[in-house]
Amino acid sequence: MPLVSVLTPTQAHNATHIGALWDSLATQELAPGWEWEWLVQEDGPRPAVRESLPEDPRIRYDALGVQLGGAATRNTALARARGELVAGVDHDDYYEPGGLAALVEPFAADPAVAWSCARMRWLNADGGTWVKPDVYPPGRIEPGTLAENFVRSNDFPFPAGIATYRRLHLVAHGGWPAVARSTDAALLAAFATRWPGVWVDRVAATYRRWPAQHTVQPADIAIRDRPHVRGAIAQRLAAEQELARAGRLDLPLPGV
Repeated sequence: MPLVSVLTPTQAHNATHIGALWDSLATQELAPGWEWEWLVQEDGPRPAVRESLPEDPRIRYDALGVQLGGAATRNTALARARGELVAGVDHDDYYEPGGLAALVEPFAADPAVAWSCARMRWLNADGGTWVKPDVYPPGRIEPGTLAENFVRSNDFPFPAGIATYRRLHLVAHGGWPAVARSTDAALLAAFATRWPGVWVDRVAATYRRWPAQHTVQPADIAIRDRPHVRGAIAQRLAAEQELARAGRLDLPLPGV
């Protein structure tokens, strides 16, 4: 029976909303014949999140016991994944009704599709919401398209945190890269240079902004905004395209 592995990295001091994520996941219904598992991977020296999770056979919890960071935490969960597909969702975000099914549907419809992504609704601390305008029309996104947009605009068009991948392709790719921040964007930008994906025409999840959130702290923002973080993504994409044009890397090129 086809299985989707939902991966959630978490930390004891920053897992305030993980219960709401579970509530949203528990109500997700996939197409007939599909099932999901939830891999909760705790990063840090003092495991504590397990006690916040209900007893359910679909939850597969594991703790690192040391502080390794986001990329290593996600890759550890990836090594435990059993599903044909791997879906990412952070511990303070949550799926909208039918959101996971919408992300899974493109894979069943087209065997060549290796990733999917959809809109996320931003939920601010004051209750206000916002959805980033689409950069591309819904449907198939050809290899190299995302990379071209990122290099040109220095911005990422998709909320990569909820991107869903074929597990075999993701493992072959090497999983999440060890960049200081924006790991999800760095992964999707590079992954999408090799394989086509689908931009799904709906809001699939909500991205929560809250005062104690790790990624809204000034120090974290300062690291993420340093030129070398986004620069590392752009450099990799440029290097791959240069090697591809020289015939030294088998890689689709935008516009070719």
